[in-house]
Amino acid sequence: LATASASNVTGLALNGTGIAASMNLRGSWSSCASYGCIGYERSHDCQCNNLCKKYENCCHDFQAVCAPSAPPAPPVPSPPAAAAPPAPPSPPPSQRTKASGSISIKGNMLFDSAGQRFFAKGIAYNPRNANYNQILGQKSAACTAGNPKFAELQYFADPVTDDLEEQWRSNLHAMADLGINTIRLYNIDPLSFTPEVHAGDSSPWDLVMVPLTRGDWGYLAATASPSCYNAVDPDYAGSGQPGNVGTNLLSSAKQIVDQFSAYDNTLMFVVANEIEQLDHNGYSAYPCVKALTRDIHRHQKTRSLRKIPLIYSDKDQGSPDRTIVAKYLSCEVESEDDVVDAFGLNVYSWCDPSYHEGSQNFQYSPYQSIMTDFAFMSSPTLLTEFGCNVGTYQWTCPYKGGRTWPQVKYIMNDMSNLLSGAVAFEFSMENNEYGLALTPGFVDGQPELRLTDSYYALQRQFETHPAASGGPVMKSRPSCPSDSETRSLQQRHAVQTVADWNTLPPPPPQLEDAQSKTFFVILPGQQRDARAITFLEADFQSTFGMPSGQRPDRIGCAKKEFGAESISSNLCMVEL
Repeated sequence: LATASASNVTGLALNGTGIAASMNLRGSWSSCASYGCIGYERSHDCQCNNLCKKYENCCHDFQAVCAPSAPPAPPVPSPPAAAAPPAPPSPPPSQRTKASGSISIKGNMLFDSAGQRFFAKGIAYNPRNANYNQILGQKSAACTAGNPKFAELQYFADPVTDDLEEQWRSNLHAMADLGINTIRLYNIDPLSFTPEVHAGDSSPWDLVMVPLTRGDWGYLAATASPSCYNAVDPDYAGSGQPGNVGTNLLSSAKQIVDQFSAYDNTLMFVVANEIEQLDHNGYSAYPCVKALTRDIHRHQKTRSLRKIPLIYSDKDQGSPDRTIVAKYLSCEVESEDDVVDAFGLNVYSWCDPSYHEGSQNFQYSPYQSIMTDFAFMSSPTLLTEFGCNVGTYQWTCPYKGGRTWPQVKYIMNDMSNLLSGAVAFEFSMENNEYGLALTPGFVDGQPELRLTDSYYALQRQFETHPAASGGPVMKSRPSCPSDSETRSLQQRHAVQTVADWNTLPPPPPQLEDAQSKTFFVILPGQQRDARAITFLEADFQSTFGMPSGQRPDRIGCAKKEFGAESISSNLCMVEL
């Protein structure tokens, strides 16, 4: 299921000439000298307050203009306050499997740094802060749309940036009480990431699964290989400038990897999600998934980064297609670099509670065939989304009843030798009505976060059924599917061009390979001009493949609106 399989973007490399004159080159962008040393101002391109270092959005002259020249005076002690009444007792915490240190792979299972098996109990998190009017299905007369407490987020916006902390902190508490230890994210802007997400043991965040592909920019094209990794779009992402899809994808993915690799609670990078759902021609794009996997693995080695596993998240296509795709992404075509470290399946087939009635009924459930089809797997397998909401579990507002999650028992026990995690879909109520919680103002008369019956049902299942213990199964990697199998799969789905899955596209051209000496880079999201420039200067060589020792001569950025949703971004001109 794909409500949002990617996110807003950084690192768009565009070749163009007509807009250079409109750019503000270094030396004329915003400063504390012009703003003054004041508190946070959302409209400003950079900030001039004491918190700007924490959030890495200081103007370039903050230290010279606003930093105090002497240490502040010690605070005057306050008189002792009257004793406060005792706080009411907190509810008992949910049974949560907290990992010890970073997670690694042994055979087909995950283990923490203490050597204990780790099973990812997860929730998908991608709130948009819309109201009941967004619902795609038939609306209930029992509910009317409310006024959302928080501003609605655009389709590809990052929901965990620092300026959205008031929203995600309350959601984090609710997710923690659910009993999860993993959060799957779908939209990430690495330039606006929240430091608290990765603050070690004190972080309110659990382990996170971070996407490497995005929406309007840095996307993985659902076209036949090799075009999905080397085509030049004359109007890339609606920017009005040509852009190489592979160059932008790889540049964006490298930035995300560089940013999130420093933190122990980055569980996995989702190298791509349901490419065939974007367009039926995505069935011809799997070689590009392997090419991106290859190039990110090589980037991890070159930069000596922690080897955070790469996982592909696939729509459950049923047999035989899901098996062909899993074998292909798990086998070696060129080298071990193009092999995903784990495989994910988005499963929505358990739509009847009767499967769990009686000790033998699991064998008739749709999950039994998953056990059979994926018995060959030598690497971890996760349900990267699960939780049907049709059939018996279909519901409408005010969202009473709903899913009871009986499959959790079998995921944690019968399937524990195969599975290393399961991510319930999804936390917030969105237009497809899968949500376990209504964000503030979703319906009229609901000013705060509201948890549904389905939330509490999943909480009970997670608490009742811990993952079974066990040792890893050590197997050889599967052989690649035959040419006839991969061609037949593509033909069944009527792709425009049948791709050769035995040949991967080469790495896309990086900036030093281009003929032009002027490049344009889009850095969207919450970032302002000064921080965009700082980022480009700090990581230009790694991100864009600059020759060793070469630096850009000039960098300038200006705010522009891009794409169908008019996302506000920095368009930066780089001269070499």
